[in-house]
Order: sequence, then structure tokens, then C-alpha cells
Amino acid sequence: MNFLGGLRSNDVAAIYNFDSKVSLIQDFSNSRDMAESFFNLKANGMTVLNDAIYHAAGELAKRPEKRRVIIVLSDGEDTKSTRSADKALKAALAANALIYTIDMSAPDTSAKQKMLSKGALKNFAEKTGGTFVPTPGGLGLREAFKNIVGELSVQYTLGFQPANLKNDGKWRALELRVARANLVIRTRKGYNAPKN
Repeated sequence: MNFLGGLRSNDVAAIYNFDSKVSLIQDFSNSRDMAESFFNLKANGMTVLNDAIYHAAGELAKRPEKRRVIIVLSDGEDTKSTRSADKALKAALAANALIYTIDMSAPDTSAKQKMLSKGALKNFAEKTGGTFVPTPGGLGLREAFKNIVGELSVQYTLGFQPANLKNDGKWRALELRVARANLVIRTRKGYNAPKN
């Protein structure tokens, strides 16, 4: 899977692993020589999905780059995080990060557990303007990464002046509509107003 090779020359990437804790595997770098074996990390029981997203969002918030993306390969189950999914989502939104989630559920996962886990992964992706990829397996994983790189190369940034200028920290819903019917639009569902 040549995900890193598909990035622009000035893009940087970091790789984290999470099981019972979040571990930095490769710090931010624009090197395309990062070992692809990092993508072959194995699941090991306990997972801190929410903590991993919270941590990655915090690190991205410190970065100068404006295009910020978190790609999560997970079964969506969180068994040990100290932070809630809501807190992780708020951190990602505050960092202006899109979250792309790839469901890595095992084939023998129960239907009930798969539904819960899928819901968690879809929530992170949809609320940040990213994409949820159902369990791809094999060549499907290559295709998922190819599609993500393709999406990242055709992003647009829009700005607007809100009618409500209150600095109350409240959630403001956003809706974007276009006149052309054949376009696919994915965006954040809203933002939190600044708070004094």
C-alpha cells in the first residue's frame, strides 16, 4: 500500500499505534521512506481509540500546516480510554482536522458489536467532514487509501461571516448546498463559536 507516495511533497505524516496506550511510531516527517510495515501493526486486545484521536488532534493543533487529517484504522471499539468520544471529537474539530476512519473489524465480530463499532467510526468521520470506509480487507485497503489521497488532493476551503457573532462557545450548525446535482459534498456539520 503506497499511501505515503500519494501525498504531496510538502505534506507531512506521523504514525501512532494505540492499544492500552498511544505510542508514537514515526514523528511528523515529509519523508516517503517511512516503513510501510508500520501499517502492519497488529491489534492487541485493549484499545484507547478516543485517547488516540484526542492525542493526534492535540499534536495537529500545534502544527503550522492548515490541511489536517487523522486516518484511523480500527475496529471502532474503545475499551480503555480516559477520554470520551465526545471529548475526542471536540479536540479534532478544534484542530480543524478531518477524520477518515477505516473499519478493521475481524470477520468473526458479532453483528451487535460490529454495529456499535461502526457507529463510533462513522460518527468521527461524518462530524468532521471525513469519510468512513467499511471493512475493506486485502486489496480493498489499498483502494481505500487511494481514494483518501484522491479526496485530499481536491479539497476546497470556504469561508463565511456568521450572522450570530456571540462568543458563547455554543455549537453552530452548518449546511452547504450547491446548484449542480452531480457534485458530492462532504463538510463538517458545524463548529463551536469562540468563548470569552
